[in-house]
Amino acid sequence: MQLSPDDPEGLTSRVFARLDGRLDHERGEPVAVALSGGGDSMALLHLAAAWARARGRRLLALTVDHNLNAMSADWTRFAGEAARAVGAEWRGLSWDAARAGPGLTARARAARHGLIAEAARAAGARVVLLAHTLDDVAEADWMRARGSTLGRVREWSPSPVWPQGRGLMLLRPLLDERREGLRDYLRARGQGWVEDPANGDERFGRSRARTALA
Repeated sequence: MQLSPDDPEGLTSRVFARLDGRLDHERGEPVAVALSGGGDSMALLHLAAAWARARGRRLLALTVDHNLNAMSADWTRFAGEAARAVGAEWRGLSWDAARAGPGLTARARAARHGLIAEAARAAGARVVLLAHTLDDVAEADWMRARGSTLGRVREWSPSPVWPQGRGLMLLRPLLDERREGLRDYLRARGQGWVEDPANGDERFGRSRARTALA
């Protein structure tokens, strides 16, 4: 694949190779992608949509509104519009649990995994693409070194939720890519993304890790 003006670093070629290495483009079921609207998942949406068009596969984008921010409904609509603009099917999902109580981040993550797994399986998908990056790996390592029980991020792994995720695999094709490179890719394409202020809230371990590693 030749490099293009909106992909000067060959990101598309690398991601296509990772997708081709794990996915059979002859299959008829859709490939699902988790889409928050943030920079990482927005880049993955565009890359996965290009791959799906080239390989004749259906792409299903799934967005979970956690209802934890006054702007979350707008972010969800933005994600849906972006998904449809690149030719993907889209489903909006919602988590309505109470905000109060300990372990909010972990509870939200578990709910997100469950909702996405359930929707993916209902659509016939067997693989969900997630937009974890090399930065996420470094942040998780930093957190574990300080006592976190957060698991290691792997490129290819079974869904962690049961029974919703039974038979469902998770693929992280951006795991060797840096976050800033993905944003450069989006800027070159004129595509915006959501910036969740919670990412800078140092009450959360992930935000503290980002600050420490910046």
